[in-house]
Amino acid sequence: MNIRSQALCAVFRAARAIALVFLAGTFAACGISEGEGADTVSGVPEYRVIDGRTMGTYYRIQYRVSEGCEIVQGDIDSLLEAFNLSLSTYLPESEISRFNRAAAGQWIELTPRMISVLQAAFDVWRESQGAFDVTIGPLVNLWGFGPAEVVALPSIEAQQLAARWVGMHQLQLDHVNSKALKTADEVYVDMSALAKGLGVDEVADSLAAASCTDYMVDIGGEMRLAGRNAKGSSWRIGVERPVPGRQGAIQKVLEITDLAVATSGDYRNFRQVEGVRIDHVIDPRSGLPADNQVASVTVIHPRAMLADAYATSIMVLGADPGLDMARRLDLPVLIIEKTADGQFIERYTEPMQTFLPTSTE
Repeated sequence: MNIRSQALCAVFRAARAIALVFLAGTFAACGISEGEGADTVSGVPEYRVIDGRTMGTYYRIQYRVSEGCEIVQGDIDSLLEAFNLSLSTYLPESEISRFNRAAAGQWIELTPRMISVLQAAFDVWRESQGAFDVTIGPLVNLWGFGPAEVVALPSIEAQQLAARWVGMHQLQLDHVNSKALKTADEVYVDMSALAKGLGVDEVADSLAAASCTDYMVDIGGEMRLAGRNAKGSSWRIGVERPVPGRQGAIQKVLEITDLAVATSGDYRNFRQVEGVRIDHVIDPRSGLPADNQVASVTVIHPRAMLADAYATSIMVLGADPGLDMARRLDLPVLIIEKTADGQFIERYTEPMQTFLPTSTE
């Protein structure tokens, strides 16, 4: 199998689960495992791959072996296990679950990780004028995208009740003393729009601390990339065409290095209930699933956590307000919008043009 065929094999295997996929040239081999790589005897740099499971999805790391840059999978697994024990609402013993169970008005001491992600959440909440809100947990659970199974459409009364407990003003943060509190018992924090990206950042930071200079970290489609890939060029990332059932079809190609990229879309994570399609992107301002023509949003940023959060924000805002926010913040953003006749149009900010390759070879 030649390198191009091997790389495509990696694309189609990963594409089953993500909205961003690797294109030919990213991998030196398909099915490569830790310890395998290119031939260092011939002078070609050796790249290795580590992969596993975390946060209900996969993780995959590719890095170039160099002096000091030797990654042990057990260390990565331990880091991600500790991460889940902080931010997973699916673990009753996690830090965020304990915070969600805390009584109103009680200051809770939090780890630096939790404090930093809460601060980031407040920042994006203000920048998005409320379209991003981590207190959206009651609505996420109500519409069936939380830990508990939901089999029926929520009543108007249930929607109104859940919406009462949504709003970042119902959280207080004492950054100096690493504490936070809720103003009501029912406030429920859900960090899912930040967590995967933050996990990517923490793994990438650990690689950088180990003197790694060329690597890709991917958790469930949120990525951070540094240096060059195994072919000595920028990492090539494919943004999927947002059509249910056509996983792996590429809408756009991006060339990225030393940055992070995240995509949010409405075409994978949705439910059909009583003949009604319910998308997982919930608008905290209305309490309802977001209702606009945006099919997917891709954001590039130095931090995967913020790329993740901004992509979610723009999905909620819709194309025009989302582009307005992206331009205010000078963000590279690609929006794929659905037309009335079922076609797709691409809209992007000027900074995104930097990452569009001049050739698809």
